[in-house]
Amino acid sequence: MKNLFTPPTPPDFSPKPAASPAMSSGGTPDEAKHFDIVDLKQYFHIVVKRIWLVALCFVISLAVVVVMMIRQVPVYRCQATMLISGGLPVPSRLQQQEVKLYGDYLATQERIIRSSLLQKRAKERVGWPADQVANLLRNVHIYRDTQTSFLSIVVESLDPIFGAEYANALAEEYIDFKAEERMDTSQATVISLTQQANRLREELKKSDLRVIEYEKENKVIAIQERGNIAARYLAELSAKAAGYRTERMLLEAQQPLITQASDEIVLTTLAAPASSFMGYSMPSIMALGVEATNTAMFTGGAEGLIERGVVAQPSWKSVRRKKSELESELVDLRTKFRDAHPRVQAVLAQIKEYDRELNVELQYALQQYYSELESLEIKEKSALLVEKEWEDQALDVARKAHEYANLKQNVARLQSLYDLVFNRLKEIDISIGIEPESIRIMERAIPAQGPMAPRRMQSIFVAALIGIGVGIMLVFMLEYIDDSIRYPEEITKGMGLPFFGVIPSASWDTEDLRSHILANIDQKSGMAEAYRNVRSALLFSSVNSKTKSLAITSSVPREGKTTTSMNLAVSLAQAGMRVLLVDADMRRGELHKYFGLEAGRGLSDMLIGQIKPESIIQRTPIANLDMITTGPFPPNPAELVLRPELKSFLAYAERSYDKIIFDCPPLMAVSESGILCSMADAVVFVVWAGQTSRKLAKLSVRILQERGANLIGCVLNNLEFGRVGYYYYSTYYGYYDYDYHYEDKADGKKAEKKSENKQG
Repeated sequence: MKNLFTPPTPPDFSPKPAASPAMSSGGTPDEAKHFDIVDLKQYFHIVVKRIWLVALCFVISLAVVVVMMIRQVPVYRCQATMLISGGLPVPSRLQQQEVKLYGDYLATQERIIRSSLLQKRAKERVGWPADQVANLLRNVHIYRDTQTSFLSIVVESLDPIFGAEYANALAEEYIDFKAEERMDTSQATVISLTQQANRLREELKKSDLRVIEYEKENKVIAIQERGNIAARYLAELSAKAAGYRTERMLLEAQQPLITQASDEIVLTTLAAPASSFMGYSMPSIMALGVEATNTAMFTGGAEGLIERGVVAQPSWKSVRRKKSELESELVDLRTKFRDAHPRVQAVLAQIKEYDRELNVELQYALQQYYSELESLEIKEKSALLVEKEWEDQALDVARKAHEYANLKQNVARLQSLYDLVFNRLKEIDISIGIEPESIRIMERAIPAQGPMAPRRMQSIFVAALIGIGVGIMLVFMLEYIDDSIRYPEEITKGMGLPFFGVIPSASWDTEDLRSHILANIDQKSGMAEAYRNVRSALLFSSVNSKTKSLAITSSVPREGKTTTSMNLAVSLAQAGMRVLLVDADMRRGELHKYFGLEAGRGLSDMLIGQIKPESIIQRTPIANLDMITTGPFPPNPAELVLRPELKSFLAYAERSYDKIIFDCPPLMAVSESGILCSMADAVVFVVWAGQTSRKLAKLSVRILQERGANLIGCVLNNLEFGRVGYYYYSTYYGYYDYDYHYEDKADGKKAEKKSENKQG
């Protein structure tokens, strides 16, 4: 929250000099120092406010550490140091790559020393009883010196002699383990590689035999040539099948066109040579494709599209010629004779005979057409069948060639592996006697002179720091989650409202309510000056000239709105204004008790229309201050404030009084408060410092703004100046205690000189 990490700036009403260009960007060093000190003071007072929590954490931390130290036994630390260096250089071809370690080498050695195997062997090496070893040994640490090859074995135990012996035993066991590891690794590698070489040799022999047997069984000597022949025949058969398919598709495309053409066109079409299509050869037709051929050959309508025939019978042409001659002769005869004339009848008979002959030719041509179509279909199917057989043969040849290649590849792979293993065996035989590293003990462990733990003073100091740190962390955590409004700056910055003033907290006498009235308290006190400041802020605000009716409200009950309403009305009356104070809390209003008046008839009676406003106004002991009580508590106050009588009352009161102050109920508790605030000329919002939730206050302000209320300012009520965290407000508002008194000239001069020294 901003109030925790950005402490508010203390009020400063002193005149400030104009900032020079050099100071405008960052301010003077004195100003920066001043604000840093303010921040530190704020944080300090936050801690002091909950110092009990810091003290509690401090005590608990110390208590825990003291109990732990009482129960803790002395622990001794012994250390042995080893040096790990490289041995004789080994040629790269002779290095044993199988034992190469991944990761950091020294870190791996640390892990080996900490392993349970070496720990067990070291325990056996020291020769102490097993139960005694278990009781004395506490921990084993392996440390590596930075940028060196030194490893330190640190043993923590309850006995310094045992610790030294165990550290030395662990170092010696590590050296023995590394020697055994090199020998065991070499022997294991030789055995493993020998077994692999034997296995690879057997597999290589079996693979060679499988290759020979496969060559005999499948005749793979000329398998590549066989595959080429099959592929060539397969391509030729595919081309033939495509040609037959194209011819058949062309004939099938002619069938619907023939049915629509005349006999002469049909005969002409079917009599065309079968090997040529309007100048296109068969290879060119296959190259163009069926769609291109049909488009190129059938573009002249029903008669013009038929361009191809399957029979060549030129005899029908002579018959057609003779028929044409007879038809011409018939035309001439009909110009001379009638149809019954013998010559006309003879010509008609010959024409009919020629028609019969043409029909016979047409039927014959159609039969040849369908026969050719079936023939092409048979040829196409036969070509496809033969193509399928050659395709199967080609696939079989390809499969055999692939299997043969795999067998040869497997033989080559096994031979390569066998050569690699055999060469590796020879290299290991040469490198067995070469040591790749050297390990020796540089410093043997000696018994410790004193215990390493417990370190009482250090533990107590650390515990104190931890306790204080945890306590401060909890303090700031509680401060962070505190959602209350505590500073005036939070009203202007967080809520966006003008700030009217701060009302300090007071110890009111609950039995004598009249002591709460501003007129009955010391007029020179800080409380009286605080209310006068709120009055001044209200009177000199920009909206005061238009403000007659003023509503005072808060978010929740018990935030001091009633006291604020009452004393603000008293302060306005003391300023010479005619003020009417209205107790608008028709559920729990008790404002009349502060003035010693009776509730009697009041606001609720007027709103239901039973009485006029002037008859319910009561005089208070304060000059210029009148009051209207709540009257009997109605069951429906929210509905009463919506009646037109309230507007009539406001019009009457604004004519008769300078200010009308409504003490409204809490906004979040009842619904009529928002209605009253929206009908008043202005609204003043009251917040209890350190108690009112910031989110709740923002929600209340938003509700008032949404309902059209004129929210002109906010009053921070019940601020405890002596409370930790309000240190600079306490200092500033301490001037409220300024009193009037006379002093002699000497005292005045001393005070003036003292003031000048402070300012200087």
